[in-house]
Amino acid sequence: MKSNLLIALFVSVVLAGCQTTGVMLRDTPLNISETRKVIVSVVGEVRDVSENGRELFSKYYDRKGNPIQSMDMAKERYYSHLIVLGDRRPYDISVDVIIEARDSDGTWELVDHDDHKSAVLADKLKKALNQSRDSRNVIDDFRSF
Repeated sequence: MKSNLLIALFVSVVLAGCQTTGVMLRDTPLNISETRKVIVSVVGEVRDVSENGRELFSKYYDRKGNPIQSMDMAKERYYSHLIVLGDRRPYDISVDVIIEARDSDGTWELVDHDDHKSAVLADKLKKALNQSRDSRNVIDDFRSF
């Protein structure tokens, strides 16, 4: 009886474990500062950056990808959340597009994650990372002292 309870608990924990949203880019070759530059070149000017510089939030945009001019009139907004993961190269990059909607009180609340837009953004980012890798100067990447 006790073992059945433990097995049921284990299975429920495994099945209800972390569910990630968005897209993960694996094994990106650039260092952190170059990766941030490429991310900014793809998503545009960022709204917020974490203290360690590995978590970036894009500015708000509408369903079509256009910047929102007046937040007072908007009922729905999108933004991209990108996280550079790992303690050394090659890094992984988590790309997630988040949808927020205005509720009856006028506050913004999380509604959904757009996996399709995340995949499109991740594809653009992957292409830009590969182009950046091909065009960089190898000698500048070494630090002799």
